[in-house]
Amino acid sequence: MRYDWGMRVLLYLTAIVTAACVTSFTAAGEEPIVTSDLLRIRTVSSIDVAPDGTKAVFAVRSIAVESAAADQDAEAQPTYAYRSHLFLLDLFKPDAEPRQLTFGDRRDGSPSLSPDGRWIAFIRGDEDQDDGPQCWIIPVDGGEARQVTNLEHGAGFPRWSPDGALILVSSQIPIDEIDGTPPYPMERPKRQWKDAEPNDDVTPKPDGTRQEIRAWLAANAKELNPDAISRLNFQGERQLRGLAGFDHLFVVDPDDPQRQATQITNGFFDHNSAAFMPDGQGIIYASNKAVDQHPDRLRATQLWRMNVDGSNDRLFLSVDGWSLSAPKPSRDGSLLAFSGQRTDEPTYRQRQLGLVAVTANSSAEPTWMTDESTFDASVGAFRWRPNGDLLFTAAQRGSFPLMMISFGLLEPVPLVDQINDVPIGVQTFDVGGGSIVYAVTSPVNPCRLMVRDGSGDRLAYDLNPWVAEKRLSMPQEGWISRPDGTRVQYWLMEPTNREETKTYPLVLEIHGGPAAMWGPGESTMWHEFQLLCSWGYGVVYANPRGSGGYGYEFQRGNFQNWGEGPAGDVLAVVDEALRLHEWIDQKRLVVTGGSYAGYLTAWIVGNDHRFQAAVAQRGVYDLETFFGEGNAWRLVQWTMGGYPFDDRVRRIIERNSPITYVDRIRTPLLIMHASNDLRTGVSQSEMLYRSLKALNRPVEYIRYPNAGHDLSRTGDPTQRMDRLNRIIEFFERHVDNPRPAPQIQSEQHAGGE
Repeated sequence: MRYDWGMRVLLYLTAIVTAACVTSFTAAGEEPIVTSDLLRIRTVSSIDVAPDGTKAVFAVRSIAVESAAADQDAEAQPTYAYRSHLFLLDLFKPDAEPRQLTFGDRRDGSPSLSPDGRWIAFIRGDEDQDDGPQCWIIPVDGGEARQVTNLEHGAGFPRWSPDGALILVSSQIPIDEIDGTPPYPMERPKRQWKDAEPNDDVTPKPDGTRQEIRAWLAANAKELNPDAISRLNFQGERQLRGLAGFDHLFVVDPDDPQRQATQITNGFFDHNSAAFMPDGQGIIYASNKAVDQHPDRLRATQLWRMNVDGSNDRLFLSVDGWSLSAPKPSRDGSLLAFSGQRTDEPTYRQRQLGLVAVTANSSAEPTWMTDESTFDASVGAFRWRPNGDLLFTAAQRGSFPLMMISFGLLEPVPLVDQINDVPIGVQTFDVGGGSIVYAVTSPVNPCRLMVRDGSGDRLAYDLNPWVAEKRLSMPQEGWISRPDGTRVQYWLMEPTNREETKTYPLVLEIHGGPAAMWGPGESTMWHEFQLLCSWGYGVVYANPRGSGGYGYEFQRGNFQNWGEGPAGDVLAVVDEALRLHEWIDQKRLVVTGGSYAGYLTAWIVGNDHRFQAAVAQRGVYDLETFFGEGNAWRLVQWTMGGYPFDDRVRRIIERNSPITYVDRIRTPLLIMHASNDLRTGVSQSEMLYRSLKALNRPVEYIRYPNAGHDLSRTGDPTQRMDRLNRIIEFFERHVDNPRPAPQIQSEQHAGGE
């Protein structure tokens, strides 16, 4: 389908109308944002729209107050738990309120409407389930949900067959439960796969023969006492990974509750992002089935195709030097869209949107719909429209827009990207019939559900109406140019109730990644930024070199330069804010950030002394030890150019490690880390703390038990509030902020359903 310039103008005008529509929802109340408002935020985690566009089902994530036990101390602190419920929206009735379908102590998500629109398949993860989340179905018209899988290792990502007769799910099977022997090396010196399995001739014994002892040791390892590790990627997010597991595909007949799910794939490889072909005769998925290397050593993936029963499994598309994923066939099955990324520089290469024709026997050469010449940014989620267009999300210059691309356009066109010239964030979306349903974060609300159809854009569901009672601080965009020509985008937020004659402290907030990108539509920081502004702080944040959203060259700008270049960028932003705004007190500056930003916070206070206090969260401070203890260890290789045991690279690593400059740190520093954080490794924080303590510098250390790297985003709600308050309390000690704490005048109701 081709578009002329008149159509392009119409699309841009539609985007402007969208911005005006969303802007009309803006409301400013009088209540300040407070810490416990974190408990009130509700977000949409997934959306599925019926193919005919008549209805949409979506999952809403919230935080609920846990019921107190009968014998609980009346003065005990309340506890909270995450909940997720399904809602149904009638798209043909613009004024219809969404109808809640599931309730209670549930975590329901990944909804998928059946082709006839009568049923919803979804994943339910109850806390008391020993076998993990399972697939359930519920009638659209109301009624009880029914479990349709009972897989030992749980189920995920349900997808209906085109005729509605089957539901496809995935489940991760441990390697020692898969029949046969892996075709690639075990990577355990002088041992072979499954050479310790007990049999009729070998009984596990601690004092037996070598084979009997091997079997006894293997039995202990199976119980994870101890962890027996021989793989390269041996760390998960919060615990060791040990033996590998592989995602396999199962089909289940939803009309036969007595029938067990049938496994249709096997072997020692993953089967990811599986989708039915529109004719119902095949399934397409992503995998790497190399037999000469352990999967931990592989980066490239290919697209594979098989029959619905798992037979005739064959390679569909392979591109040398690329990792291919997320295959999605067009409505008629003639085209396949997919995501691709070069494997030579995984930290810096952009994910591109590919398209390939589907032929009877094999695929043709792919066409890249986005590349550095037309759209130099990473493609996120993408969906087909009925007319053959492709919609996708991306991080781009502080915005997380919804974009459109087709063969008739020279470059992607933004459909939803700004409100009054302020970037927003489309968090999730889906398409059906003539409707697009999307969840959006904006400066005025952490999440709203929107619908675009032939009548324009409309608000379908305000998940956070309580925000209308709040007084918010709006971000102001700015750009600076660095001496080397690099342009850096930033935003400044004023204290919520700033008075013209007074000065205020300023927080420099830094993002992690390092290839993440922040903007006014960044959902994870919405509450934290507004909370700091309510306490009387200005907030400034930027996207320094190395950030995503500005193209390959900008993202690669931190190669072998994690510290000096990015630190110079964010400090220059602080200088610019001081130059332009007299209300900022240059003697009351503070800085914080997590993960890579914890690294950069420590780097800055080791090389600059303008800040009165700093909080380094879940950071990396010694890149050499990070290579061994963090599951993100490949960042050392990819961004520093090699391994710590290479003399040339070791010098680069030492120059880029904040621990090298620890003796220069004079700024009062609060270090935060989670005890089960295996992404960055907890000894990073211990090393920085002990070094500063030995030097008798002003330092404190906070460790959160039973928590992982994503504490600030998905961790225990009480710990998340504790973290926020500890940051503020630490800053308050050092900036002499005279403003009183935000006080709530109206009744506060925290927690979801």
